[in-house]
Amino acid sequence: MCYDVAYFTQKKQKYKKRHPDKDLSALESLFDENGNPVKPMFHITGFDHPKLPVITNLNPDQFALFEWGLIPFWANDREQANEIHNKTINARGETMFDKPSFRKASTDRRCIIMIDGFFEHQHKKKQQLPYYISLKDNSPISLAGIWEEWENPDSGNTISTISVVTTKANPLMAKIHNNPKLKEPRMPLILPRELETEWLTDINDKVSEEQVKALIQPFDENLMQAWSVKPVRGKKIKTQTKDIIAKHEYGEQLGLF
Repeated sequence: MCYDVAYFTQKKQKYKKRHPDKDLSALESLFDENGNPVKPMFHITGFDHPKLPVITNLNPDQFALFEWGLIPFWANDREQANEIHNKTINARGETMFDKPSFRKASTDRRCIIMIDGFFEHQHKKKQQLPYYISLKDNSPISLAGIWEEWENPDSGNTISTISVVTTKANPLMAKIHNNPKLKEPRMPLILPRELETEWLTDINDKVSEEQVKALIQPFDENLMQAWSVKPVRGKKIKTQTKDIIAKHEYGEQLGLF
């Protein structure tokens, strides 16, 4: 699963280096004159429906900001949109072509969602220990996503929204995402660089369900790092600082790392 993330916590140059051929102009206002994020987000939950930086297959050369929590184009009104909004933070890769909310987007509207890291909780006895997960080289992460546009019939405004695609967990994530109530451990679908273009197949090109599903695979655990952090849920975090993703020991743990 992927409900909590960090993004825009690094200098603008880091994102330019990771995506040298992409236009960052839509994000310029989010950085100051020194290239520092104006408002870094060291933790945010999808249930707050923040706007995340994305690259879509409609405009693969530039970044945009889309709201997290997909609203399908067929939602009748704001009430129905809000109800669906909270249920579409993630899209299960194996079944997204079967779900009415995701079917059209899975076929035609795929995107890359850029984050710096994400959070997951490990279950141990009666505790839930939060972990922060990122790439070992600390480069931005490209999450596979799907996107939609919904027109509010009351205001006439169009809202662009996204859902994070998930897949089966790799061995590292299986140790962390070990919720006994779930059928299996999960993780967000992280795209290696060599598969990004394939995921962003032009919106006008017809791609089969089988071709898309072939890309839905666990990411290499050897390229990832993880450590426990202080609780990120429960009480409201009022300040966004690096302390949120700092290592925090809880005593005896599973000896994962």
